[in-house]
Amino acid sequence: MSDSLPSSCPKQPLSLILIFSLLSFAFSPAFANNDPQLPPAAQDQLLQLREFIAGYAQNFVGIPYRRGGISTATGFDCSGFTSFALKEFGVQVSTGAAIQADQGAPVLLDEVEPGDLVFFGRRGRITHVAMVVKRTEEGVFCVHSTCSRGIMVENISTSRYWKPKIMFARDVITQQAIDKCLLPMPVNEVSEDCSTMPPLPEPLTPECAEEYAEMCASIAPLAMLASPDLQTRINDCFSRCN
Repeated sequence: MSDSLPSSCPKQPLSLILIFSLLSFAFSPAFANNDPQLPPAAQDQLLQLREFIAGYAQNFVGIPYRRGGISTATGFDCSGFTSFALKEFGVQVSTGAAIQADQGAPVLLDEVEPGDLVFFGRRGRITHVAMVVKRTEEGVFCVHSTCSRGIMVENISTSRYWKPKIMFARDVITQQAIDKCLLPMPVNEVSEDCSTMPPLPEPLTPECAEEYAEMCASIAPLAMLASPDLQTRINDCFSRCN
């Protein structure tokens, strides 16, 4: 799904796949999820999941637009990019913006959180989708794959081009995070089939077990993000403990 910019879209293949590091991601002031159905601990974990998704998406800034693209191998269009970033964390949405616009739950623009999707269009027709990075007093900042400049982050609230085209926003994360057990809930709050933490190898000293728990709390659980880099970090932790 292309955005509505009239310029010619780049057709060249990706020249660079950006290396990402979730542990180095620094996020500006965010807003906690206020779902009354979730206990405070789960709200914090949901916010962490959202920040991981938004942070991961920003690692692809600079990659050129590719019509119909849905992967790093082919490039991305707007909805292919949002689908890709969400999928890495277990959140499934369509690769088409018009269908994404009907998924999840509606959310007010002045209440959006990291990972929410904002839709743009003309005369009721969806033409573009972007992912929220942060919401501040200055406006709503989004990362999106634009036809003219590729993947970029910008304040859509002050953009002369995008602001008039904003239609609505959707939360596609919260319900899937609950239904699919994507939140690393404490053991006493998790059902038998709802644990996303990697298994703790035995035997480990109390100090190593504590280090392992702290590491897992600071990065995306492996069940949420299939990343060799994260697996290497876990293995390094184990090797230091043995």
